[in-house]
Amino acid sequence: MTEKQNLPEKKDVGRVSGGRSPHPAYELFVVGELMNGPQHGYKLHAIIQRILGPFHRLSWGTLYPLIRRLEQQGLITSEHDQAEVAEGQRQTRKLYHLTEAGRDRFFAIMHDPGEYTPDYPDLFAVKLSKFSLVDASLQLAVLQQYREYLRVLRDHYMRGSAMVRSNPGIEAQERPFILQLADYHIHSYDATLDWIETKISILMEQQEKNEK
Repeated sequence: MTEKQNLPEKKDVGRVSGGRSPHPAYELFVVGELMNGPQHGYKLHAIIQRILGPFHRLSWGTLYPLIRRLEQQGLITSEHDQAEVAEGQRQTRKLYHLTEAGRDRFFAIMHDPGEYTPDYPDLFAVKLSKFSLVDASLQLAVLQQYREYLRVLRDHYMRGSAMVRSNPGIEAQERPFILQLADYHIHSYDATLDWIETKISILMEQQEKNEK
């Protein structure tokens, strides 16, 4: 597969209105959290914000249409629940449950390597947060898939560096600063790849011990 095929243009993958399919990372998060038991929508929102980090906000306008879509598809169900919101005060909120079809969908997304898009790290982050729900062989597959994604990006910047060095149209005083950007990306990917390789080695060693 060529790099162009692996890295299509970025889409507005978070939106679920207008008949669009929800971003696999968000869908996986919802069904994955419900694998552990029923949850309220506000708690789902709080948890995914911690997973995605402080600068990547998932709006209510994205989450609740997604939840409605999953409910329409029969992947989750809901019931009204009396939840305590303050001392002595209670409020009726929806409590969401996962269906058997939802469980199947969780494992299907975990197995699917997904498309290489700028949002692929979000999908990996959610998959990583659900490792307690899958066996070691699937954990290994997810890590290997992400390793390949990182290698594609690293190779892109390595080739770019070579082109910059050999391009006579680039001013000599400008070249070091262009190369500096590529070097920054390459070092970042190398650090993450080192972490991934360590995790893969640990899982492979565990598998070998279990097979003996």
